[in-house]
Order: sequence, then C-alpha cells, then structure tokens
Amino acid sequence: MSSKKSRTDISQSIPFLRLVVCILFFPCFFLMDKSISPILYWIAGAAFLYSLSLIIFPQLNDFFSKPFPVTLLFDLTFISLFIYFEKKYALAISLFYLFPIFTLALYNKALFTFLATFLASISFILISVAKGLYLPVVIVQVIVFLILSFYITTLTKIFHESYFILANLDTLTKIHNRRFFNHSLTSLVEKQVPFSLILLDLDNFKQLNDTEGHHHGDYVLQIIAGIMKECTRTTDIIARFGGDEFAIILPQTSKEASKNIAERIRSNVLVNPKFLPYSQVSLSMGIATYPEDGTTMDDIQQKADEAMYVAKARGKNYIHLY
Repeated sequence: MSSKKSRTDISQSIPFLRLVVCILFFPCFFLMDKSISPILYWIAGAAFLYSLSLIIFPQLNDFFSKPFPVTLLFDLTFISLFIYFEKKYALAISLFYLFPIFTLALYNKALFTFLATFLASISFILISVAKGLYLPVVIVQVIVFLILSFYITTLTKIFHESYFILANLDTLTKIHNRRFFNHSLTSLVEKQVPFSLILLDLDNFKQLNDTEGHHHGDYVLQIIAGIMKECTRTTDIIARFGGDEFAIILPQTSKEASKNIAERIRSNVLVNPKFLPYSQVSLSMGIATYPEDGTTMDDIQQKADEAMYVAKARGKNYIHLY
C-alpha cells in the first residue's frame, strides 16, 4: 500500500515539476538573448501546452506512462528540437536530458532509465554532427550522461530495496511483519499456488511478561523467531503476526508435511537450553491448507486460527490440523 502511494505521489509531482521548468526556463532564456530563432518560441509554446495538459488531465499522464513511458519520447523530442534550432546553447540545453532520465530512475525503472540515456545520447550526437558542434565536448557530455544515469539508478535501487526491507521487517525479531505476510498470502491466493498456513501462539506469554518482565518476553520472542528460521526452508515465509503470534506460509506443502515442520519447531522450543530460566515456554499451533480448507485469504486465516484455538483448548503445547 505504501509503495503504491509513493508511486502515485511521484506520478502526480512529475507533471507539475515539468510545468515549473517550462515556466521558469523559457522566459528567462528568451529575455536573455533576443537573437534566438523564432522557431524556439513555437517549440516553447508547444512544450508549455503539453506540460499544462498533463496537469489538467491526470488521466492523460497515466495513459502516457503505461506500459511504456511515452512522455519520455515527448520530453526528449522537445529538448532535441531546442538544441537543433539553437546550437550555441547546445551544451547548456543538453543538461535537460537528465530530467527524464532522473524521473525514470525515481520510478525504479532501470531498463527505461538506460533506454532514455541511450536515446538522449544518440539524439545529442546526431544533432551535433548535423550542426557541426565540437564532437569531443559532446562525447564528454554523453559520458557524463552515462555516469550519472548509472549512479542515480544504483542509488535508487539501493533506496527502494532498503525501504522495502524496513517497511516489511519486524524490528524486534528481524523476520517479516504482518504487512509482508498479508501481501504474500494475497499473492499466493491470486496465483492459485497451493500452500499451508501455520499460526503459532506462545503459551502463557502474558504470565511470562508479568513475572519476568517485558525485556525477557522480547528475548523469548527473538529466540522463537530464530528457531522458526532454522526449521523452515528459504522459500517459506515467516512473519510475526502480532504480539506473541507468528505465522508461517509454506508454499507447495501438504498439511502433513507442514505438521512435520511444526512438530520440529515445537520440539526445538521444548529442548532449547536458552529457555531453561523460564518455565513452560511452549507453542500452540493451528494448520490450514489452501485450497482444501478455503479459497480466500480470509478463509485460510480463519481456519488456521480456529485450529490454533483448538490446540489451546486441548491443553496447549499442541498442534492441530483443521
């Protein structure tokens, strides 16, 4: 949800920034030099109307952005026309090629970012050849485009990956949080991938917090998370569901195979020497399987939750299959 919101904010901000550039740049440029080609006034007017239309009609901006960013071609065309008809400012105007390049990098679209860099470089070189510009300087400018493109793309990728990890990580246990759990469960159901869901709840956790203190409770949660990591596969999804509840999604895993994994976790908790200072650290687990026990995300969660409460009712430290 947060990722979609950030993308929406960017898509709404870019047309506004493009219009601001048109408003600030063109009048200053034209007032500075009265000898520029009259054709530039027409190009500037067209660029302004184009930018304004994307502000007034957001649907038009969305349409031009999917699946291929057509706005990239418009931006590169206008910049290239300015360079072509006013070559004495070619190097200065060519810096505007970086605008669409950086815009695509912000969207974390590496392929389109490098495509924009390639198109901008080719356009600039061809115009320079046609207008007799000094090629060594142009080549240096193109190299700068390539370096900056690679640099901003790498930084953006690192930022997006870091943001994704932070947004989907439980800070205490260093496993996934409920946000990531919901996203993963929804994705598997939409793709109709069979899976088993294990819901775990620590027995007598409130009593542990009350008698030993919350810092001891946090320590126990961290150890439980570590045991779950050790007893599951890399393809399995472990998440802290909330409080002392955890969830494990096991793709392409039958109910019986899931029970074996759950039993391994339960047994490791019972014999773990780190729990010796604490009395009765154990787990109650409920298991449900998609699509046998339900065909929606809510169905599977409800069935696994019901199975877990049956395990609690049977004296705790128990695994129940729905």
